[in-house]
Amino acid sequence: MTSSGKPRKSIDPVNALLLGVVLLLAGLAWYRGGWTLVGAGLQSGSKLLLETVPLLLAAFLVAGLIQVMVTPELVERWLGSSSGWRGILLACVGGALMPGGPYVYYPIAAVLLRSGASLGVLVAFVTAKNLWSLSRLPLEFALLGPRLTIVRFAATFILPPLMGLLAEALFGKWVIAIRRGVRA
Repeated sequence: MTSSGKPRKSIDPVNALLLGVVLLLAGLAWYRGGWTLVGAGLQSGSKLLLETVPLLLAAFLVAGLIQVMVTPELVERWLGSSSGWRGILLACVGGALMPGGPYVYYPIAAVLLRSGASLGVLVAFVTAKNLWSLSRLPLEFALLGPRLTIVRFAATFILPPLMGLLAEALFGKWVIAIRRGVRA
């Protein structure tokens, strides 16, 4: 309790861990190269932040617009726990078609979670985004060649729907607690 009688806010464990990592790395940088190396690291991180802010802003605006345009009833019907295979396959297609990196698709996954999507759907969506990303295929074909790209895609083809079904079967009943944790 504070002196005003209000409960003291504790630091979020994730933020505390990240702050600890920053301090550890800053200490290592100082040890290896003094304040010059610490300053160079902070400058490099700041530059990356400034380059990433427009993408983050766009991703969160897209997530917010999806949240107000797509009703929880629609999400529940098409992507909720009663959607079964249909919801998991839709999530796989959505993940494969989703452009951009984690700054784009994780805010969208969070909106889907808050709106009633099942855990299996979310796992299938994220797994498909990482394994089936159609936006990455041209680069993969160009750099790794068609044979390796086709073998890699064929080897991972079953994983997104399988992971979605497995997540739903093993952990689907926890989705309400997970939603509560995300909202907090």
